[in-house]
Amino acid sequence: MAMDGPELSDADAEAGLLVLDGTWKLVDRLAPKVNEVPTRRLPPIQSAYPRSSKVSTDPDGGLATIEAVYAALWILGRDVAGLLDRYHWADEFLRINAALWRRTERRHACDSDFGFRS
Repeated sequence: MAMDGPELSDADAEAGLLVLDGTWKLVDRLAPKVNEVPTRRLPPIQSAYPRSSKVSTDPDGGLATIEAVYAALWILGRDVAGLLDRYHWADEFLRINAALWRRTERRHACDSDFGFRS
């Protein structure tokens, strides 16, 4: 995933998913090492994670890694069952991004609750 590039879509459903987890200040150093891997960006998604960096500014649209992985897998139509079970802000993340889950629900015909947990 990247902050630029084409938006991830169901056209990417057959592709793999490579996730590099790190701080935003390291992105420029990591990018050349994976320059042959096509990048995709997520649609606008709001993080529920209460970010507060004392060293750098997080970019708008930055997500917790688990949020980004969940959203990417959801968009690709992959199984997300249990992925957010131990994520403290899961319910808030799912709630504030409900429009995305509804817009892409056709890929998850068996998930009638849009990923919400009771």
